[in-house]
Amino acid sequence: MTFAGKGNRRPQLDIDINFIQVDKMNPRLVPYLENPDEASQFDLISVLYENFDTEVVAMSLVENGYFDEEPIIVVPNKVPSKFSFSKYSNPDDLAAAIKKLIDDNEISFTVVEGNRRTSAIKLITDLGLRKQLGIDKFYPKTDDANIITDISNIPCIIYEKREDVSPYLGVRHIAGLLKWEAFAQAAYTASVIEQELGNGLTIADSIKQVQKVVGDRSDKLRKQYITYKLFLEAKNNLEEFDVRPIIDKFSLLTVAYNSSSIRDYIGVDSYAKVNLEEELVNSEKHIEFKNLLTWIYGNKETSEQPVLTDSRKITNTLSHVVKEPEAVDFLIKFKDLDGAYERTGGEREYLSKKLISANRAIQTSLKFAYKYKNDEELLKQVAELEELISVLKSNLS
Repeated sequence: MTFAGKGNRRPQLDIDINFIQVDKMNPRLVPYLENPDEASQFDLISVLYENFDTEVVAMSLVENGYFDEEPIIVVPNKVPSKFSFSKYSNPDDLAAAIKKLIDDNEISFTVVEGNRRTSAIKLITDLGLRKQLGIDKFYPKTDDANIITDISNIPCIIYEKREDVSPYLGVRHIAGLLKWEAFAQAAYTASVIEQELGNGLTIADSIKQVQKVVGDRSDKLRKQYITYKLFLEAKNNLEEFDVRPIIDKFSLLTVAYNSSSIRDYIGVDSYAKVNLEEELVNSEKHIEFKNLLTWIYGNKETSEQPVLTDSRKITNTLSHVVKEPEAVDFLIKFKDLDGAYERTGGEREYLSKKLISANRAIQTSLKFAYKYKNDEELLKQVAELEELISVLKSNLS
């Protein structure tokens, strides 16, 4: 196997956009698809339009044409049985042979790097596609024949197999300057690890192989893989739970998993001890898992809002709440994270905290009381307070 970055340069050709398909295995697109294997090109282009702002790319294309300095990367969907990449040692000869296959309509390609550009070009050049999406009136388009010709035949670097491109994608989007968002990084990591598992490696060796390729020797990739598995288990195992908000704020799931008390609440081991050969969350803990995700992300399926207003409260507050059954019950019933946190020490501790708080409030009030002698409204409030203190004292006596 010849990976990206090793060996001879790859063949490069200008390829008609009609011979290029959007990638249903792209890690950024998969979570938005109900069934990726059955997704149509329209489904994929719809996802890219709705979630990845292809209009920005399209605006540049209709204004400037295609920048030849930025070729996309493609792999063939299938090649004739008589054709072999390994037969050609010179990339120019290979490019010429592939060009003949294109001219004879014997080959097509899938883009593995450049899906936004590809989908934007298809939308610009295909009126029927824009109408099908219902965006013809406002999506960028052009009547300039030169621009249309330019963007309809785009420079492509051609790799024989998808796995050959994986190192390039990892270096570019995980370790490099053009980093993907957290979810896409995790999805990519998981896809490459699964690829290595398919080659017969163990989980541990698969992760080491990806670390080697990407150039990251830390635990980051293992953590990404574990957190992505949690996402998949939520998607596949939790009934009536909408996982889509997790995609946009994926790092919060990582923060939650970093907490030992939250891991205990959902019954999952630490990064070092977790068994990646099995499901991470046992079926007996699915309710707790759903509770946790609902508190962090809300749940559109049941119209529940998240209880977290600040990501820091996962560690500072929620991690303490999940250790106390009474506090958890309160949070489930009232959706009040601060109120639940006040109960983390039990009822007696909660009562003590409230008395301390009241004591401080009264002490603060003494600083200003002398200014308002004989104020009837304030005297009435003090009388009510005296009555409450009397009742409280009698209950404690």
